Amino acid sequence: MAPSNDLSPDDRFAPWPHVQAWILACAVFPLLWIGGMVTTYEAGMSVEDWPTTYGHWFYPIQKWISGHWDMFLEHGHRTYAQFVGLLAVLAAAALGMKYRSRGKWLLAAALLAGVAVQATLGGFRVLWDERLLAKIHGCVAAAYFGLCSATVVVTSRRWHSGPFEHLSAAASARRWGLAVTTLLYLDVVLGTQLRHNVGGESPAWFTLWLWLKIISATAAACAAGFLAFGLLLRSESPRLGRRGRWLFWGIIAQLVLGAATWLVNYGVPAWFREYVFPWSYAVTAEGFWQVQVTTAHVAFGSLLFVLSLSITLWAHRMTAARR
Repeated sequence: MAPSNDLSPDDRFAPWPHVQAWILACAVFPLLWIGGMVTTYEAGMSVEDWPTTYGHWFYPIQKWISGHWDMFLEHGHRTYAQFVGLLAVLAAAALGMKYRSRGKWLLAAALLAGVAVQATLGGFRVLWDERLLAKIHGCVAAAYFGLCSATVVVTSRRWHSGPFEHLSAAASARRWGLAVTTLLYLDVVLGTQLRHNVGGESPAWFTLWLWLKIISATAAACAAGFLAFGLLLRSESPRLGRRGRWLFWGIIAQLVLGAATWLVNYGVPAWFREYVFPWSYAVTAEGFWQVQVTTAHVAFGSLLFVLSLSITLWAHRMTAARR
């Protein structure tokens, strides 16, 4: 029997939703970076009203530019988030107008609901000065980036075209991809918890979250490395093989960023100074390297998460095409 070439036979490829999905996903990634900087500088409460900024819907640009850095950063975060919200509306509208399948309409609704929930979380985090909401806000941000990236995949020409060749390793890649995606998202969640674990919380809790983060990062790196090698050595699909290569080098880059993040935040570990090399590093709170390296580590973790999600979706598509 010939394999099915499309999961939604009533849908045909439409370029505009795919373009809008790409624009949205590319816009969300810098928002993660800006949000990470807000957290690193602890600037989330520099503007204490919401949804306005000091009573202004459109804060005067001269005051914004000449104001103190924390306010500049937080208001910039809000302004750019509003722009991303507009892009989400456009992407959802494109999906709703060009497709008739229930799945695509649910995806459009999820894009709208996700951006609305994220905006509400960010707003009430300010109004209530609640750090727990800041943690949830950070976790939802990565999940929404994943949703936008998944939209890019399922609106692509290749997703709707076919035929998809028989791939013996697709089912295994799907299982491992799902596991790696879950571990990478767990690592994002634990990293968010660790970054917000400040200001009077018990050192024991900090130590707990730190070790959980190290364990989750190690597990995610090992699983992702196994998946990447499997795709490079066994995959008959250039698309999966290419993503496996990206994942392999991405994990290496993230491990380097993780080590650098430890260095700029906590200094050189005592065991390294004693047994490896007597090197010291002076940590500068909110210094240039601390901010940039830490934020890059956070943003790159979300990027690896969506890369693994892309692998999982394509492996699922190829597995479904064999049925």
